[in-house]
Amino acid sequence: MKKLISGMLVFLLVLSLAACGGGSGPAESAPPENGEKVPEQAQQPQPTEQPAQAGGGGVICDGYNAFFDAKDEFIDYIVDQSEDHEMVSVKHNLATMNEIKVFDHLLPLLYMGSSVETMGEFDENIETIMMQTGWADDAKIEYSGGAEYVVKGTGSDGSALEARAKYDSDADSVRLESYVDGVLELLFEYVKLPGGYAAQYHFVDVLSFDQYTPVEGLCTRRVIFSGRNGSCARFDNVEAQPESIFGTIPDAASFVEGATHWYTVTDGSFTGDLGGEAF
Repeated sequence: MKKLISGMLVFLLVLSLAACGGGSGPAESAPPENGEKVPEQAQQPQPTEQPAQAGGGGVICDGYNAFFDAKDEFIDYIVDQSEDHEMVSVKHNLATMNEIKVFDHLLPLLYMGSSVETMGEFDENIETIMMQTGWADDAKIEYSGGAEYVVKGTGSDGSALEARAKYDSDADSVRLESYVDGVLELLFEYVKLPGGYAAQYHFVDVLSFDQYTPVEGLCTRRVIFSGRNGSCARFDNVEAQPESIFGTIPDAASFVEGATHWYTVTDGSFTGDLGGEAF
């Protein structure tokens, strides 16, 4: 879904650029009136310095899309495999992370680095158009090199939006901080593992219900997997941000240790504790 959205925006962007630029070629420089020869270097347009990408040259949008697809495939496997498991089939959502909950906050990751992906080099104008089309009408981008982005804009309700992200392409790891009116609403990180990923989401979520009234609390949701083996967990009513995994592969067992709700799948079999019931 995310690749489709990004692809459609890129297609529309290319069409708009073609329409704007198709009327005429570049203007030729007039020869100097005194007949002096213009130095060859001066005749050629000088390239502007492009911000360097971190590490191996990857871009955030590519890395995030690959993570999302792999994580989505793992969760689909969990759902299919748990059809006959009376506990996981019914309660796995207590620990499983659904990106729809925080989709608006993750949205900028779809476009960060999109100009490098499509044009081969960073272009602020292209990335601004992408952000303004898909995220906020007045989006502005700050890029400091090293694959660190800050994007700011105004939400549909007039709130001040800000997303800060950085990417370590050597480790294939992202850290995103999303703010609304200066308040941190989501901390998201992922890091590539051999055959999979580890990720965590730190935000306010609905943790329970009191006579059909939702009760919210600050929580951290985690997922770690390699192939079809892995774990999902939720830590309820946490008091601080989780230890960062940006650029660092966590230990699989300790990553979900102490969780309020968790499950692990190993070779198709489940263990865990969901809703206070161990299995």
